[in-house]
Amino acid sequence: MATVFDPFWFFKFPFAGDVKQRINSPWFSPELTFNFAGDATIEDRVVAEVASYGRQIGWLNDIALALVEKRKPDPDVVAQLAEAVKAIEKIKAEQKSDALHAAVAALDQLMKSAPDLYEQLLRDRNGGTVLQVPVFTEMPQ
Repeated sequence: MATVFDPFWFFKFPFAGDVKQRINSPWFSPELTFNFAGDATIEDRVVAEVASYGRQIGWLNDIALALVEKRKPDPDVVAQLAEAVKAIEKIKAEQKSDALHAAVAALDQLMKSAPDLYEQLLRDRNGGTVLQVPVFTEMPQ
């Protein structure tokens, strides 16, 4: 058996061979999020809980190609897409509810901590004018 001298042998020594481990860490490769439309929170939940973008596009491609070729789309694909649509609508409704609860909690906090601002907000919102929030150098007591 012929051996070839490897001048970089010391890089392999502790591992006793080539190191071929893939490292998927945000520290080495930060995850980038592209949000072209809609609510990023909803889109993140859809991808995590329902289906990836690739899977969603795959379903749509299968259905569109079947229709273009004048054949009936695969019923399983149509059913998967229909279930995804239901799950997405549920996520959207939950997100609206969360936003409403957060707004109510913020208004309750404002009412307790700064009743004058709370009253001004109500007057301004009911009158259709833009709220002018005073700038404080110190938080009011």
